[in-house]
Amino acid sequence: MRHSRLLLFGPDTRKLELLMTPLNRLELGLDDGPLGKALAVARGDLKRVRIKHLAPNFYLSSGYGTVEGTTNVAVGFYDAHYLLRELHREFRRWLYKPEEIVSTVRHELGHAFCYAYKIYKRKDFRETFHVRGNFFKSYPATNRYVERANPWSRSYVNPLGDHYAQKHPDDDFAETFSVWLTPRLDWRRLYRRFPGALLKLRYVAAIVEELRNREPEVESDVLLLDGPLTNMTETLATFLKASPVRYRRRAQGYVDPDMRRMFKRASTQTRASRAYLPAASLIKTNRPYILNRVAAWADVDTQVILDFIEKCGERSQSLDLLVRRDERESKLLEFGAYVSTHCAYYASTGRFFPE
Repeated sequence: MRHSRLLLFGPDTRKLELLMTPLNRLELGLDDGPLGKALAVARGDLKRVRIKHLAPNFYLSSGYGTVEGTTNVAVGFYDAHYLLRELHREFRRWLYKPEEIVSTVRHELGHAFCYAYKIYKRKDFRETFHVRGNFFKSYPATNRYVERANPWSRSYVNPLGDHYAQKHPDDDFAETFSVWLTPRLDWRRLYRRFPGALLKLRYVAAIVEELRNREPEVESDVLLLDGPLTNMTETLATFLKASPVRYRRRAQGYVDPDMRRMFKRASTQTRASRAYLPAASLIKTNRPYILNRVAAWADVDTQVILDFIEKCGERSQSLDLLVRRDERESKLLEFGAYVSTHCAYYASTGRFFPE
């Protein structure tokens, strides 16, 4: 990779851009990264065991969980991109391995299956999983269940070694479902000396056999979500409690503050107004003109100039920046001077910005 592109588009710059981005403006998809692979595996699992009518509504959120009584399943946005995963590990000090993401999604499928068919209301379920009182209202508010968990108990599955099945009957069923759903896992042999866990696994196998061809009793409202990423306006740095100072020193392609100063942030009103056009369009349309002017002003390789223009255009689009149509000429001159200044600095120092 060219040195100029490595500086402008390298991981240090990308990480700083991510850290300074509001969560609801992260350009992420459910099919991305290890998360996308895990969801594909989970959907394949449902087909493999012939659960025909369960179609969970997955959505990005700040963590994993299933909305109470629905089939709306939140998944951690930080597992949708490798740089987000690196930042998550750096600042929160933990990270799911790919196989743990798959196991976690299978766990949430267990919740979704339980809620879809209202299994938690059945007498045999309550007896098997020792439900006492109201199923949902008896759920513990914290994770202090670990303090009372019995690590030697033979009544629970424990696929990740965290005794999570002992938190509540809801999680006991979901963890048991996850183990049962895992392909090529001989759970009968694995849990042959765990009579309580084996009883629950057999219950899951029987209840799936009974319900796999039935329509769910619950039609989940896809808008009934708990903490969707689209509603989160805090930056990634705030979410991770991260200081971006270290990356700010090393990020040679961080042009966001300059682009914001030069152009105008889009709003509902300006986006609909014909008086404005996207700044990225202004940059792209006039790229040959900018290139020629900067090449005449600064003794620098044209490919370096093109790389810098591309970076500015990309960030202007990601930041949803606009320019007034009647200011096009003045903004074009300002932008050309900006590109010329930093490309000339690169020609003399090998860097686009001072340290």
